[in-house]
Amino acid sequence: MKISDSISVSGTSVRSRIDEISQRLGVIKRSESSLAAERISLLTELKTLRFVNAEATLTGDGHLSRREARETMIHSTVVDALPIFGEALAGGTISVAHLESMSRALKIMGDNKDLLLDQAHSLIHAATHMPADDFDSHAKKAAQSLLGDDGASNLERQRRATHLKMWNDLDGMVHLRGQFDPERGAVLQSLINHRVEAMFHSGDKDIKLEVAPGIDANHYRNALALLQLVNGSTSALVTDDQKPLHAELVVHIDLTSLQTGLHDSTVCRTSYGADLPIETARRLACDAEIIPVVLDGRSVPLDVGRAKRLATAGQRRALEAMYQTCAIDGCDRPFHHCSIHHIKYWENGGSTDLGNMLPLCSRHHHAAHEGGWQLHLEPETRILTVTGSETTVP
Repeated sequence: MKISDSISVSGTSVRSRIDEISQRLGVIKRSESSLAAERISLLTELKTLRFVNAEATLTGDGHLSRREARETMIHSTVVDALPIFGEALAGGTISVAHLESMSRALKIMGDNKDLLLDQAHSLIHAATHMPADDFDSHAKKAAQSLLGDDGASNLERQRRATHLKMWNDLDGMVHLRGQFDPERGAVLQSLINHRVEAMFHSGDKDIKLEVAPGIDANHYRNALALLQLVNGSTSALVTDDQKPLHAELVVHIDLTSLQTGLHDSTVCRTSYGADLPIETARRLACDAEIIPVVLDGRSVPLDVGRAKRLATAGQRRALEAMYQTCAIDGCDRPFHHCSIHHIKYWENGGSTDLGNMLPLCSRHHHAAHEGGWQLHLEPETRILTVTGSETTVP
């Protein structure tokens, strides 16, 4: 019996169970928010006591990891500045993710935090009515709007905060830890990802045999790719036309923002998800090494029918603009770790057109080929239906 058959036979009971699970997940989320609020409250009290190392107490008696302790300290700072967010967290109407969004927005403001704090009531209203991801975008745009410079000062702060730390541990392993501003970081990611993709397609399928238990194969490739960059290696880096492959900084920006500036629905980010000021995108668009993807543009023909077996570079950039992750609902595998899948197989007459393609991670690509999944994509709306499940993806 197929999965789709079993669902049609007992559809009512399945729907009822899904509703029960959804309700329970909601209860768990509200409980997590309440507990997080209590932890922050206790941390606030700890910080008022003399001779107490609050972070050490969190990692010791609180049994948190150092990372969790640092995150709790950051959340506490947000609640100290915006008590109304602490109240909402305790009531379960927002999540810790909303606090993290406010922390990022406050960081964007720099020395002008008071301007954002004055917007506390409108921000909490938005937070209680928006999913965490939507609120993250809303809070960042609110901060950029208040600064009046479209985020240029934040980009400058990120440039100044760029650093790379190196040290040896007791086993002799060399550790790297750092951060890069969105513009230069995207170039680095592009170079590394091109090399990782070249390794994968060169036939290193047995690389897992070389990797220690617990290490992701792509993380291992990342390390090798970085070493190649440092050593100046350019081997295996060519395009389909056998031309040398260079680092690409792909910027996604909507046409209205490019023409008239910031607005409520502005999209201006690197292909890796980092926001950029619009003026920075305009500057980069003048550079031959920058590939602007202007959403809703009609100047470049992207559909090539059956002229090519694989997606063109232009088509991959267009798909990248539509999908940040695997196209299957709930899958967070990044686009750069996905393969471009033909809904109607190319060998069965399917065309290499955008209406017949979408990105799938390795797991879901196997499900579409060997797992018995049947995919249907509406060309105009790009609504994806997976036969045998109730998954519908816009």
